[in-house]
Amino acid sequence: MAVMSVQRHPIPGGVLEWYRMDGGDGTPLVVLGGVETGMRPLAGTESVLERRWRRRTVARPVTVLGRPIPDDPADAERIMHPRVIADAVATTLRTLEVGPAAIEAESGGGRISLWLTVDHPDLVDRLVLAAVASESPADSPMAERMRRWIEVSEAGDWGTFFASMAKSMNPGPAQETGSFAAAARLQPKPATPERFIGELKATLDPSSFVTDRLAEIGVPTLVLAGEQDQVVPLPSTQLVAERIRGAHLITDPESGHTVRSSFRGYDDIVEQFLAEGD
Repeated sequence: MAVMSVQRHPIPGGVLEWYRMDGGDGTPLVVLGGVETGMRPLAGTESVLERRWRRRTVARPVTVLGRPIPDDPADAERIMHPRVIADAVATTLRTLEVGPAAIEAESGGGRISLWLTVDHPDLVDRLVLAAVASESPADSPMAERMRRWIEVSEAGDWGTFFASMAKSMNPGPAQETGSFAAAARLQPKPATPERFIGELKATLDPSSFVTDRLAEIGVPTLVLAGEQDQVVPLPSTQLVAERIRGAHLITDPESGHTVRSSFRGYDDIVEQFLAEGD
């Protein structure tokens, strides 16, 4: 099967990348990744996207969305605000005539999807939220971790950053070995660090918190969380499930933050939930 190319859609102040895979006649699926999506353009990752999401196309078409690319890198923090991204996503989906769609979102993509659902409810049919927090309180360990990531990223110390991130993604506390630390320091600088840093900063801004509006969401919602998540603690994801009417929460005692890859039976659980809406 031929691999298509990532496309770009103009939005105010930049462009939004998207990659579409044709599929069955079920409800269309839109995929939003975590904040790390902003480290590099989506273009050039087509083969990876095909491998990860082609299974979903048996039942439905799939559109994977990247993060906005600002015309001016100095505008990154504004354009990477979760609510601003949600508006850009809405504009793109309307132009592509995608929707109402099921949304499958992970980590930072989850907050974007929550804003999309409350501000543009006509575009969302159901939600799958993995390792998602609706807020990042200033006094929380989650916010402190983000502030440390911002600090080392702005200093250009990407070796320390990648080592810290890799350690945080492990299910449960783990001691970093000397060899792993040395390897992590060899990681290259992200292609678009300003987007990643901008989204982290915007996620700490109280104006990005969406908790108080979660009760407005009325679509079927599946919430998945790893009980060993060190980035988005389980209580934060539980809060999302509690505030959305009828949301169904499933946890995995051994899963960490990378729910899509470490949650036992993730794909089967999600596809069963999506099929209920077809």
